[in-house]
Amino acid sequence: MIYVTTSRAHFLSYLLLALSFTLFSCSDPKEPWELHTDQGRTLMEQGKFPEAEEKLNQALTLAQQFGDQDPRLIQSLTNLAILHNAKGEPEKAETLLQQTVDIHEKAPNPESTDLAVSLSNLGALYVTQKKFDQAQQYFERAIAIREKAQGPDDPETIRDIENLAGLFVRQSQYAKAEPYLKRVLETTERTQEPDSPNLVEALNNLALLYRAQEKYDQAEILLLRALAIKEKQLGPSNPNLLGSLNNLALLYSSAKELTKVPPLLERMVTITEEGFGKEHPRVAISLNQLAEIHRLLNQPAQAIPLIQRAISIIEKAEGPEHSGLTGPLNNLAVLYLNTEQYEKADPLFQRTIALTKQTMGKSHFRVERALRNYAQLLRKMDRAEDARTYESQADEIKTQNTPNSATNK
Repeated sequence: MIYVTTSRAHFLSYLLLALSFTLFSCSDPKEPWELHTDQGRTLMEQGKFPEAEEKLNQALTLAQQFGDQDPRLIQSLTNLAILHNAKGEPEKAETLLQQTVDIHEKAPNPESTDLAVSLSNLGALYVTQKKFDQAQQYFERAIAIREKAQGPDDPETIRDIENLAGLFVRQSQYAKAEPYLKRVLETTERTQEPDSPNLVEALNNLALLYRAQEKYDQAEILLLRALAIKEKQLGPSNPNLLGSLNNLALLYSSAKELTKVPPLLERMVTITEEGFGKEHPRVAISLNQLAEIHRLLNQPAQAIPLIQRAISIIEKAEGPEHSGLTGPLNNLAVLYLNTEQYEKADPLFQRTIALTKQTMGKSHFRVERALRNYAQLLRKMDRAEDARTYESQADEIKTQNTPNSATNK
């Protein structure tokens, strides 16, 4: 089997969780507390975590003097939770966010939207910790509070519904996510103009869910509508169209309608060239994607010059040892192999293997793939003994990367 690598990180659009800590403002803050808070936030944004923690702790000390129901206390606890989460200390963040929940629950009006904020934040943190059952519990409770206090169509209610849907998507529970994403779209359609840009995200999210469920016709309708809205708003050549074109290309590829893909990718190449310049690395990404589609359509004559140009762009922009070259080099070598241009494929496979080891590590799965590809070339060249050597190296990497491989022997 020949393995071909593509730039999936750029070719795919994922349904992402809109999870963020919501900060709420305080009226008439005391000068020292506000000063420490502003300084702490600024330092945190700059990545100066120790200094930020010192300032935010000073703000918390002041806030604790104002009483449990003063919003500045919640603000300070939340700021510190954000900091600890950014530092990779989720347990400390969880303790702080749980304190905010406890404070709200002891308030005269415990079922307030302020409690919903803290519940949402804690749910978001649990998602990052992969504590999905707890995250679901907190999101559902936040939604119930918001629906009662703010109404079912309130933007904050919809945000939490999106979070809950995203949680199910993270677990590949698409059937559970679908009614929530439908509700988000229906609410957005009801509260926005028919061509509002605010519809695009809801259309894309539901379409990507349908793609995952292999409901390709339904996904296509939504993605075409999202693209039309963006084209009307931005024009036909705006770089912000690339995401929508990408989504459609992925959909048709997943649905095995490959002949529909090249026009989309060709348009992406043109838009990228016009927006960023013909020698920009982003152009190379689209060229490599387009070449891969031509390879799948058994059109090597169209694919080869596209990859050659992609390689030239990356070498010029990033240097000859950039990790972004590993995919195009491998793909070009595979094309030469498939078209029996063995002498051209040989040095490319060798370069791919060496560069992949150098940039990704000797045991990376892409090294294994490159080794197997090269071994197949060597067999075509009647170098069976050399092929076995590379296949043995690939098997060793596979064993290293297989969980419990030692116990399975």
